[in-house]
Amino acid sequence: MKYLVYFQMDVKNMMVLKRIFCLFILLSASKNLLSQTSIKEYNQELKTYDFNDPSPIPIFVSNDKIYPYFSFDGYNIKSTNKLFKVIELENNHIKVFVTPELGGKVWGAIDKSTGEEFIYKNEVVKFRNISMRGPWTSGGIEFNFGIIGHHPSTATPVDYVFRKNDDGTVSCFVGNIDLPSRTQWRVEIRVEESKASFITDALWYNPSPTSQSYYNWMTAAAPAKADLEFYTPGDMYLEHSGNVKNWPIDDNGRDLSKYRNNNFGPSKSYHIVGEYNDFFGGYYHESKYGFGHWGKYEDIPGQKLWLWSQSRAGGIWEDLLTDTDGQYIEFQAGRLFVQYSPTKDHNPISNVSFEPYRVDRWKEAWFPLKQIDGLSDASEYAALHTIRNNDSLTIKLNPFIKTNSSLEVIVDGELYHEEKLILDPMDVFSSKIFLNKSKNFEVKIDELEIYYESEKSKKIIDRSFLTDDISKSQVTEQKLFQQAKEDIAYREYDQAIHKLKKIVAEDNYNLDARSLLGELYFKMGLFDKGLSVVKEGLKLDTYHPSLNYVAGIIHKELNDNLNGKEALGWAARSTNYRSNAYSQIADIFLREKNYEEALSYAEKSLENNVNNIPSLEIIAISNRFLKKQNEHKIALEKIEELDPIHHIISFERYLSSPNKENKIKVLDSHRSELSYQTFLELSISYYNRGLIEEAINILEIGPDEIINNIWKAYLRNDKSELAYAVSNSDINYAFPFRRESIKTLNWAKNLYNNWKLDYFLALNLWGKGRYEDSQNLLSNIKHKSDNSIFYLNRGLMLEKLDVDPINDFNKSYKLNSKNWRIARALSNYHFNSKNYKLSHDILKKAFNNDKSNYIIGMDYVKTLVKLEKYASAISVLDNLNILPYEHAGEGRELYTSAYFGLAMKKIISSNYKEALLILNKSKIWPENLGVGKPYNPDERIQDYLIFHCMDKLNDPSSKNYLSNIIDYTEKNIGSVSSNHILGYEAIKIIQGEKSSENFIKNLVSIHKIDSEEMKFIIDFKTNNLSKDYKKFDLLHKVLLLK
Repeated sequence: MKYLVYFQMDVKNMMVLKRIFCLFILLSASKNLLSQTSIKEYNQELKTYDFNDPSPIPIFVSNDKIYPYFSFDGYNIKSTNKLFKVIELENNHIKVFVTPELGGKVWGAIDKSTGEEFIYKNEVVKFRNISMRGPWTSGGIEFNFGIIGHHPSTATPVDYVFRKNDDGTVSCFVGNIDLPSRTQWRVEIRVEESKASFITDALWYNPSPTSQSYYNWMTAAAPAKADLEFYTPGDMYLEHSGNVKNWPIDDNGRDLSKYRNNNFGPSKSYHIVGEYNDFFGGYYHESKYGFGHWGKYEDIPGQKLWLWSQSRAGGIWEDLLTDTDGQYIEFQAGRLFVQYSPTKDHNPISNVSFEPYRVDRWKEAWFPLKQIDGLSDASEYAALHTIRNNDSLTIKLNPFIKTNSSLEVIVDGELYHEEKLILDPMDVFSSKIFLNKSKNFEVKIDELEIYYESEKSKKIIDRSFLTDDISKSQVTEQKLFQQAKEDIAYREYDQAIHKLKKIVAEDNYNLDARSLLGELYFKMGLFDKGLSVVKEGLKLDTYHPSLNYVAGIIHKELNDNLNGKEALGWAARSTNYRSNAYSQIADIFLREKNYEEALSYAEKSLENNVNNIPSLEIIAISNRFLKKQNEHKIALEKIEELDPIHHIISFERYLSSPNKENKIKVLDSHRSELSYQTFLELSISYYNRGLIEEAINILEIGPDEIINNIWKAYLRNDKSELAYAVSNSDINYAFPFRRESIKTLNWAKNLYNNWKLDYFLALNLWGKGRYEDSQNLLSNIKHKSDNSIFYLNRGLMLEKLDVDPINDFNKSYKLNSKNWRIARALSNYHFNSKNYKLSHDILKKAFNNDKSNYIIGMDYVKTLVKLEKYASAISVLDNLNILPYEHAGEGRELYTSAYFGLAMKKIISSNYKEALLILNKSKIWPENLGVGKPYNPDERIQDYLIFHCMDKLNDPSSKNYLSNIIDYTEKNIGSVSSNHILGYEAIKIIQGEKSSENFIKNLVSIHKIDSEEMKFIIDFKTNNLSKDYKKFDLLHKVLLLK
């Protein structure tokens, strides 16, 4: 009985202890829950205005910088609900959404303490024609790599993985290959515990043996509101051309940092420069919240603001890109100062190259603001704002992490004020101290890495963005060489070759130019030519690093292993090439099955570049062959640590353990839109190392696609497999582009006689700039094909080489007259040949087949205008819904052309009252044509014609319209415009001959007589219009009315 009591007491004690223990666990769990991060994947149904109608025309016909991608031409006006994968990353303070099927973009981000979006989240997916391939959707943060513009995969699926990390953070990795450069980009989006900001960690590397284009901008969106103020440190901004303008106060005294003050002109691009700072952002003063970006200046010096015009010219894009989420602005962070588009202007801005085997990594933070009234400084851990009054200083702070720290205010080198900070993430700290406005000060919060100095001059960088006039006018060999390098970086290979050949012809000792020329020939697959160029240089300097490097990669490509190793060994003497050259020597040893040496050289390459990913690949592969399982595992883990979505990881694990589960993991690692390309890229990386079995194996796992199937046949040297692959395939969207594929396709066409192989090789050679070789192949196909798209594409390609394409267009149309692209090509040919009636008849048939096709509709209207069927043209336009590309104005031009033509008809027949009605209607901007009314549109032609009609009707107010013309001309005299001739005429009528002559003198002093517009004005004024000024036909007719 005693034992029973003890037992009962023990049970009771145990129950109490158990309850206490459970409560402790619960409390611990809830405490952990407060700081817990989470990540999950789900499908979300979104209202979607989708894109469609991929073009089978090789994109180099219109844009040779992004081949082998293809474009899309169809955009839905009506929405449907569509499922998208969403990765949601969350902690107690913020929630971040990633959409891997929309280019991997951050879809939006929310500050949970306010419920406000600090990254604009568009609740509809409204694809419109803005990116290089067409489709683009607004909002979030878009990741752009490669060459200027929205990246080709911005609207399509990319590769991704997500995970919960050991340190409690959660990460989603997105990435893809940029096909033209074959560089690989990755972005890790990371949310940390108890932190009210999120990180994007970028990795971008060039695993190719040649330099590539270098361009990166992270394009974030935020709501556009009247109370928005931008806090972007700098004292000037650069245009896309690199030209300098004042910031934030412009030449007209407007403070451009305030959104509402940008209510003039077209859409804005401000690349703000001039200060050494790590942050920029914006704040909504009425709503009391904002957004910001942080990144080390050394990593992210570029800060750009993009604003749609506040006129309807920009407002229409709010309607085109969203339903109810409102207009947005973009705050963009970049690796360079400016998104550079070359012009004839001379300045220090240039395009930049991405060297072979270079690996770039950088970190950025994106954060919310609340109730601090602005942004004066920011770090990864906090945002600070200071407000000066005459005798006081107010300091406001949002920490992004929990902090127990000290805030110090330093004046004249001495501690002036100190406060203890005990704050949670996104708390609002505010402190006011007395300090005379004349005093400069510093604010330091060590734990939050805030070091703010009020004296702005201390942050101004000593860098000029202007080139002096003497340098601009100089013509030197070095200048030509610099221009050639820029051409290569901008993928203008033709121009670069022309310049480099000129330099080498004039100076045999310009070895750098010779090396670059040899590298270009290598890119083009002209290996013998490239080797000849660099060998001539090596006769002049046998140790020259870049000449040896180019010689080495060409020898390697030609399977001359010995000379490849020898030349690359000399290149490795230079630190510029050491890691890269050792890695490529390791490739050769791998090809020779000397795995120990391959391992040795790969490890040597890592001494100079610890992140040399191709070398890490070699280490993994070599250890697999050497049966060093643990070392193989470690090597793959090292790659995974750098690049978790590298395709070699799952494939090497599959090769080590070839089971069904690992095979599925291989398939799952290739999630991008063009996954067949990533399978082929991995296959070719093994092929280049002599690993044929692995190259075949990965292609066997991958999708069935014509170019991949030709490669499989080539790797097996199997003619029957080749014949089957070619016979059972379509040519649409098959766009070979790699230098290695030239050899494969040559093998195929020599082994098996089929026009498709000649066509594929022609595409590949064209993509490499070998137009003459491509033309010969295309011409030799003659009429062997019965494929309408082949004849369309051949016609379009040869037309660029000034070969008459009419036979191909006719053949294509005969084979398929219902294909709108074929009809358009044929009609455009006749239109450009001034056979407007034939062009009209073809387009009328095509338009009647599909009246929703606004591309055909616009071309049809052009023919109606040319045939002077103006009323019919207007009728078509009234019922056309044009979804334009960015900055397009074609719909508006067609509208005014039709109305002007109709008005001129009425004027010629002296029906002035009807002409006036038509001219006034021409001033309307119907938005179904895809263009909104800009600020201060140029209506001088309408006004001149209205004056003419009213004058004929003896209306005394007619000269008011001439006054309007004069006023517009004087305000816009700084812009080049042929319509200034109307200003001249108006001045002559109202103010007299002398005033009009003075106007012309002033105009010439501003613009010279360099442009077509100025030449037209002067020739018309002097009655010397001997030249055919085709684009000024209408203006000429208007002027002749007098």
